[in-house]
Amino acid sequence: MKRVLFVAYGSGHIKMLIPVAQALQASGRAQPVVLALTTAAPVARAAGLDVVQFKDFVQPGDEAALARGRQLVQDLGGAVGDPDESAAYLGLSYADLKADQGSTAAAAEYRRRRRQAFLPVRTLTRILRALRPDVVVATNAPRGERAAIVAAGRLGLPALCVVDLFAIDEVQWIGQPGYADRVCVLNAAVRDFLIAAGRRPDEVVVTGNPGFDALNAPEAVAAGRQWRQQRGWEDRRVLLWPTQVEPAVHPFDGRPGDPTLPGRALQQLVQWTLARNDAVLCLRPRAGETPPEVPTHERIVITGQHLPLPALLHACDLVVTLTSTVGLEGHLAGCRLVQVTGSVFDEAMPLLRYGIADAAVPLESLRPALDRWARAQRRTAQNLTPATQHVLSQITGFL
Repeated sequence: MKRVLFVAYGSGHIKMLIPVAQALQASGRAQPVVLALTTAAPVARAAGLDVVQFKDFVQPGDEAALARGRQLVQDLGGAVGDPDESAAYLGLSYADLKADQGSTAAAAEYRRRRRQAFLPVRTLTRILRALRPDVVVATNAPRGERAAIVAAGRLGLPALCVVDLFAIDEVQWIGQPGYADRVCVLNAAVRDFLIAAGRRPDEVVVTGNPGFDALNAPEAVAAGRQWRQQRGWEDRRVLLWPTQVEPAVHPFDGRPGDPTLPGRALQQLVQWTLARNDAVLCLRPRAGETPPEVPTHERIVITGQHLPLPALLHACDLVVTLTSTVGLEGHLAGCRLVQVTGSVFDEAMPLLRYGIADAAVPLESLRPALDRWARAQRRTAQNLTPATQHVLSQITGFL
């Protein structure tokens, strides 16, 4: 049987590819295998997919790279879910950086950009040669996924890049002719953007994002309404803050960021909520993340991963975000959306410009925006097209 290799890291990227891999597996057309990066492994395994990781491709001669990787793991601080995988990923990626740039330049680049300096094409070439896939499918992420598509091109393997959002930053490489045989994008505006950057029209296809297909499923709508009713929130305005991290330095261009911005925005949300008896604030930490410290109060609720995001979105009225994808998902599910500007990633998430956000305001204007949009009625949830099948058809065209 033919084999398709899917490459993605955790968060929304692996969730974008899982429905496609599952549909491919169900079709019997090819065997899907997932190269799961960082936190993607448990998610892909839970979906019933075959998973491989960097540590599965360690070979004799990698001892120094693994030792360096273990050192880099320690430098990260905090708990690591799979120390062996983290050591292999960091160590092999650093070894590639060193081979590409030399020891001195690699050390300087890593000090400046940390993991954003990695583009492990050599390691991905090793993995592709070992797995011998017929097609490679990767997301628009800039490290392992980008390296997989570059390696596939050098080996003459068909490759598809599935873009989650707007490709504002990623156009630097996705806009280059020859980067992947097909680029699957969210909508016509993103397609036009990539074509204007230099891609041929036949190389860029509007498929939608498969990770959004389940947002407005009837069971998700019903579960959200039930959860809200059980908590007695029918007459309250329910806000959602998906936790997010702001880097000190932009990973692509080095512009300074403000790591305190998410915490300061959350503080304002808490104060606004507690000042109004009809407001509820839900916080949704990312998988594996320690929830932020907030006052203990019945109207401040930390939602765990046990409640699927689509259901949670149908229990809420308004999403507030910096640049989290949850903002777009909330919009598609019918929530109002307020974006707090000032993130180093603002240009990559032009939510107001694309008609997605109801307001995009600096932190000092957040409270008036909440006063306005928390009272607004929910939108009508959008009727989403089955992006999974559209992407699957592009893959099978290469089999």
